[in-house]
Amino acid sequence: MNIQLRQATEEQIDTIMDVYIRCKHDLDEKGLLQWNDHYPSREYFEEELGDGNLYVLMVDDELAGSATLNEWQSPEWSDIPWKLGNEWVIHALFLDPLQQGNGLGTVFMKKCEELAGEKGYESIRLDAYSRNTGANALYEKIGYEYRGSVYFTSKPEGHQEYRCYEKEVTL
Repeated sequence: MNIQLRQATEEQIDTIMDVYIRCKHDLDEKGLLQWNDHYPSREYFEEELGDGNLYVLMVDDELAGSATLNEWQSPEWSDIPWKLGNEWVIHALFLDPLQQGNGLGTVFMKKCEELAGEKGYESIRLDAYSRNTGANALYEKIGYEYRGSVYFTSKPEGHQEYRCYEKEVTL
């Protein structure tokens, strides 16, 4: 199996949207209302693509997932007691539900960490919807440390808590 993380191309935007919509639908069916019609959106992905921050996980030349990787941090994170610096941030990471359950999430995260190290970053930060127990368990299993929770008032009542994590990047 050939697995690569690389910058997304304009030609992939429709496929990114197809996989994202499949993932959002899967989460919605499970009652995990972490994403809505405003974030992430096609416009979000197009903007991140234009800024060079949109990446895709390719498995045997098939798009299996996507993530935005950049230095932007949500203002809500300002009160989190972070311990590491020189960080790269993961946003809107998703993996095709058809590809989940076979260890690909771990591989995806390791590829993000490797790329962060190659770019000279010393840590990675991210947040995860608190009710998405699968995502939270994955991050903790692979060494991400919980630093605190934030609450996004833009999310539906009862779906506002997000857990913040960070991990040191080692090459």
